Amino acid sequence: MELEQARQRIEKLRVLLDQYSRQYYVEDAPAIPDAEYDELTAELANLEAEFPELASLDSPTEKVGGMASTEFKTVRFEKPVLSLGNLHSFEEFVEYQSRVSQWLGESGPLVWTAELKIDGLSIILDYVRGRLRRASTRGDGLVGEDVTANVRAIAAIPQTLTQPVTGQFRGEVYLSRTRFESLNHQRQSQGIVPFANPRNAAAGSLRQLDARITGERGLSAFIYEVRDIADVLIERQSQALGFLAQWGFPVESHWQVCRTLEDVRKYIERFQQQRPPLDFDIDGLVFKLDSSVWQTQLGATQKTPRWAMAYKFPPAEALTRVRDIVISVGRTGTLTPTADLDPVLLAGTRVSRASLHNEDILRALDVRVGDNVFVRKAGEIIPEVVRVESKLRPPEAVPFVFPHTCPACGAPVERIPGESAHRCTNGLGCPAQLRESLIHFASRDAMDIEGLGEKTVDLLLESGLIHAVQDIYRLTRADLMALPRFQELSSENLVSSIERSRSRPLSRLLYGLGLRFVGERGAKTLADCFGTMDALEKADLAELQEVPDIGPRTAESIVQFFATPINREIVRDLARLGVNMAEPIVGNQKRPLDGHTYVLTGTLSTMTRREAELRLSALGAKVTGSVSEKTTAVIYGESPGSKLAKARQLGVSQMNEQEFLQWVANQGQK
Repeated sequence: MELEQARQRIEKLRVLLDQYSRQYYVEDAPAIPDAEYDELTAELANLEAEFPELASLDSPTEKVGGMASTEFKTVRFEKPVLSLGNLHSFEEFVEYQSRVSQWLGESGPLVWTAELKIDGLSIILDYVRGRLRRASTRGDGLVGEDVTANVRAIAAIPQTLTQPVTGQFRGEVYLSRTRFESLNHQRQSQGIVPFANPRNAAAGSLRQLDARITGERGLSAFIYEVRDIADVLIERQSQALGFLAQWGFPVESHWQVCRTLEDVRKYIERFQQQRPPLDFDIDGLVFKLDSSVWQTQLGATQKTPRWAMAYKFPPAEALTRVRDIVISVGRTGTLTPTADLDPVLLAGTRVSRASLHNEDILRALDVRVGDNVFVRKAGEIIPEVVRVESKLRPPEAVPFVFPHTCPACGAPVERIPGESAHRCTNGLGCPAQLRESLIHFASRDAMDIEGLGEKTVDLLLESGLIHAVQDIYRLTRADLMALPRFQELSSENLVSSIERSRSRPLSRLLYGLGLRFVGERGAKTLADCFGTMDALEKADLAELQEVPDIGPRTAESIVQFFATPINREIVRDLARLGVNMAEPIVGNQKRPLDGHTYVLTGTLSTMTRREAELRLSALGAKVTGSVSEKTTAVIYGESPGSKLAKARQLGVSQMNEQEFLQWVANQGQK
C-alpha cells in the first residue's frame, strides 16, 4: 500500500473507531459487534506499525475506553484506568505467557489469577477510613463521570466497609439476568421499549440523573481490583481478592489461582464449554499475573497493562431452521434481509430472527427458506446467520430472489455502485421510511418532541392523521384526544412539545430530516456555514465540498436531497407551518470566530476536549478533526502527535493550552 493510500485509510479508520467508541461507551448503543470493532482496531494498529510516520498519540489505538458524558461532573484519575488486550485461544495464551516470561527474565512457571470477565460497566470507588466518598465511571481512562449519588443507591456496594481502610477500588456494575427479564416484562406491559441486553440496561441505569431510578433498577456489582491502598501490604492478586471480601465488598466467587498451563487450559474449558449456570452475563475471562512485584515490573502501555489479558469467548452458535426471509425497509430506504427462524435458545435468550445484512452476504451464505442454519450472537448482542448446514437442505429449497421493488410501497429499488445496500427510491413517500423518519425526526437529538415515540407514531399512522413529516405540526388536541390512551393532559403535553420544537435551530432540523451521511456534527457544520435552509438548498456541489468535514459523498447526498421534489415540498411545508429555518447567531451579532476553523490535538490538562470544542463553537468557530491549509490554527496539549507536525509543515498557526486560555479570555472581552 502506498503512503497516501495508507494515510487515507488510517484517517477513515480513526473516524469510524472514534464514532463506534462513543456509541458504545457514551450512548450505550453499540453500532457494530465487538469482533468487528476489534478487527478494525487491529487493521489500524497494523497500518500504524507499517507506516510509523502516520502514528498519532490521539489515535483510537492509544485510547483506553469511551468519553465522559457531559451530564455528570468529571473526575480526573491520578492513575489511568486501563482496558485489557484480548486473546482468543489457548494457543495465544501460551504465546503471551512466553513473552511475559522473557520480559520478566523468569525461567520457572508463572502463577496467574483467573477471573470471570463480567459484562457490565466499570466503576471506580474511593473510600476514606472505610466510608464511600466517591464513585465514578471509567470514561476514557483519564477522565470519568462522577456517579456517587447513583452508586449509593446500589445495595450491593457497601457505604461503609468492615474495616476503616482508605483506598481506591475497581469493579463492575451489572444487571442480573433475572432482574433484566423482570424489568423488560414490566416495560413491555407499560408499552415502553424493552432494554436490548443487560449491559445496556446497567449502563443506562447507572447514568440516570435521578438516583431513585437507579435504585429501582436493582443493579448489582462485583469488585475485583485494589488500585490504591494505604497502610495495607498486598503482594498478590489472589490476596487482594481475599482482602476485598473481608472488607465487605461483593467478590465474584469463581476466581482461581492457576499455577500451570494445564490449570489455565482447564479453567478456559470449564467456562467456554461447560459453563456453570450464572445469573449474570460474562464476555470472557481475565488472566492476571498473581505477583504484585511482577505486575509492577512489567508495567503498562498507554492503553493496557502488560501483566493481564482478557480471554474472549467465540460467539455461541445454535442450529435452527429458516422459516422465511423477510425484507425490511429502514429510515434511509435501505432494504435489509432478515431470516425468520424456528425459535432457538442462544446465549441465554430465545432467538427467532437473525440478520442477513445485505444481498451480497445473503448470496455468499446461500441462505434459502427451509434451510437449517447456524446462528450466533455477534458481540453477544445481535443474532446473525453464520453458515448453512448444506447436508440438511431440503430438495424444495430455492435461491432467494432479492426484490427489485420496495416491499412497503412498490417503488423501484436501486443499488448505488460501490455500495452493498439496495434502497427504495420513493424517499419519504414510502410508508416504511416514513415511520422510521418520524421517529428519528422527533428524537431527542433532532427536534426533541417529547411523547412522540414509536407507539404514538404507530397510532398516528394507523389513524391516518399523519401522511408526511410536516403533518406533525398540523396535529390538534382534538385529533389526539380521539386516539386510544390519549387523554386531556397527555394531548396537551404533546401539542405543547410539538409547539416548542418549531423554534429548534436549523442544525437540529437538518439532522431530523435525515439527509444521508449527515450526522449531528455535519448538520451543525452545514447550519453554521450556510445559516439558512434557503442558502443550503441553493449551494452547489463545489460549494458544499468547500465546507470542512463535508466530503464528496455527503455533498452529493445533500444536492440529491434538494433535487427530489417530495423533499423540497416537505421543507416548504415546514416553513409555512412556522418551523424555524435558520441557525441563530448568539446575541444576534456576528461572532468573533465566524468562518474560522480550528483543530484540537493532544491531552489538555485544564479541560476536556469537548469543553474546548464548546468554547470555540460558542465563539463561532468550526472544530474539525484534520489539519489542512484552510485550518486557522491548531491548539495542542501534551503529546500532540502528527496533527501538530502537519500544522508546522503547512505553516498553520499553533498555540499551546495556556496560550489558548488567554486567547479565549481576550476574545470574550471584545
